[in-house]
Amino acid sequence: MSWLRTTEPSLRSCWLGRQLRELRLGSGVSLRYAEGVTGVPWGQIKAAEQGTHVLQVGRVGALLALYGVGDSATRELLLELARDVRCLHRWEFRADAPPLTEAVLDYLWLESHARHIRSYDPTVVPDLLQLPEYAEAVAQQSTSPVAWQGWACTERQQMLDGPPQMLHTVVAEAALRRPPGRSAAVLRQQLYHLTELTAMPNITVQVLPASVPPLPGVDGSFASFDLGPPYGLVAAVHDLADPVIHELEGAERYAGVFEQLSVAALDEATSAALITEAAKRSSNREE
Repeated sequence: MSWLRTTEPSLRSCWLGRQLRELRLGSGVSLRYAEGVTGVPWGQIKAAEQGTHVLQVGRVGALLALYGVGDSATRELLLELARDVRCLHRWEFRADAPPLTEAVLDYLWLESHARHIRSYDPTVVPDLLQLPEYAEAVAQQSTSPVAWQGWACTERQQMLDGPPQMLHTVVAEAALRRPPGRSAAVLRQQLYHLTELTAMPNITVQVLPASVPPLPGVDGSFASFDLGPPYGLVAAVHDLADPVIHELEGAERYAGVFEQLSVAALDEATSAALITEAAKRSSNREE
């Protein structure tokens, strides 16, 4: 089958569609002419531009050639996006994986492609800094499969070991004192792990003191992703079910909220000292 119908257009399919439309219009090619040259029905091309149909990667390549995309880097970027629109093999083909919605897959894609991630979490240690044991303990309090959650935690964190990717996170002080699943031992391990991560050059951790009053408009955890051209800034707010994706003004608003949180939080050195002290207190309570 040459195309797939998506019940909910993903952010990935919408982004690909926008770029295909811009390239087609920029080259002066009509939908019907594109069909005549590439063999892709014009209705499918139009729907793909709207993000509601997913074309085979080969057909996307044929359209790019017709539109005169000669730059190899641009072409490969769009073909990679076309592959990711169809399927994220890394996440969708594990037997123990829970059903993953387009919103969750979009979030995982953003996380792995962003050059700079800024996140805030008021209740737990941020996902990208969690030990597998901590992630599994958190999962036990939700509907997420525990084993898959532990594997996904490790898999997601691999991006921090690859090409330069910056992570700046603000975590509430309360999260450093709340054992996941009432496991003080897991919390202690997590806190010591967090102190080690603060020494990494591409990771910035700030603690928001409990004494800081709640900031207006901050209701829960969120992340801001800076992907650079041609995608720009995107924000994702963690809802009870799926992440809610924001672009444009919404993304800018959350970027501003994060800056406010960063200003209100302790600096890096003081935060690291507080985390270390929390880890020591946790160890003393176990003795």
